[in-house]
Amino acid sequence: MNKTTTRNKYLMFFAIGIISFYLSGYILRGIHPPQSIYLMLLVYWILFGIGILVCKERSRGFVAKAFAISFAAMFLISIAFFAWGAYNHINSKAIGADLLQSAPDDLNFVVLTEEELNEYPAIREAITSQQFVEVKPDEWQRSKDFLSEKSSHTVKFGDRYYDIGFITA
Repeated sequence: MNKTTTRNKYLMFFAIGIISFYLSGYILRGIHPPQSIYLMLLVYWILFGIGILVCKERSRGFVAKAFAISFAAMFLISIAFFAWGAYNHINSKAIGADLLQSAPDDLNFVVLTEEELNEYPAIREAITSQQFVEVKPDEWQRSKDFLSEKSSHTVKFGDRYYDIGFITA
């Protein structure tokens, strides 16, 4: 067997590792850990077995290298995917404003001026849209600190009262 043929077979197993990750992600939508991990490994083993059958190479050295290459590709992509998901999850922040039907009973609220809302555009957007607004973590923290310094997350703007909520994932 020449080097080009061997290299192509190893590339095939590298592709099997990548395809295992993507295929199992497609097949396993909605299935949660640990079952999804077991099923991903099942998909991997099926594709690995098919790869061994297709390449017709049965030496222990080849099978061990093919396993290492394909499993490493699948494992590294999985780690990168989960790290990216964790990063997005940790930085997922939102601000929401619920319109209150009447003035708060305790009269503990912050009167916001137009100038203050200009300084805190995320609060302004939450008040005007009446929906949760996704914001960058630094803007989220800055807005939260502003209302915490004022000692209330209930605000009055114009003649309406809002309860401002700070959401993390």
